[in-house]
Amino acid sequence: MTFPDGDDVNILRMSIRAECGLPWRCASGTCGTDRLLIEEGAENLDPPRRRERERLGALLDQGYRLGCQTYASGDVTVSWDPEQVGLDDTSVAGQRLREKWLGGQDTD
Repeated sequence: MTFPDGDDVNILRMSIRAECGLPWRCASGTCGTDRLLIEEGAENLDPPRRRERERLGALLDQGYRLGCQTYASGDVTVSWDPEQVGLDDTSVAGQRLREKWLGGQDTD
């Protein structure tokens, strides 16, 4: 997926838009469900936020990040554990976030 130069993009948001299947629950850095491994492009990511440091701890040093807390400004390749379970898309919270992020109302 591509995005305009100079735009920082939340990895979870882009995953939802592109229907990549990254599992998620809270989209706020609290649950850790959207944990992913950075395979390539770590130099294109912003530094870890407080919630990432609190949730991931030593996993940060192993290359893990949280999709909802990580913004990319260039190419990044990620992977995640296929056993991770995310929010059911039929849940109220899941529907609201999908509508917001897919409807162009995501200005934050």
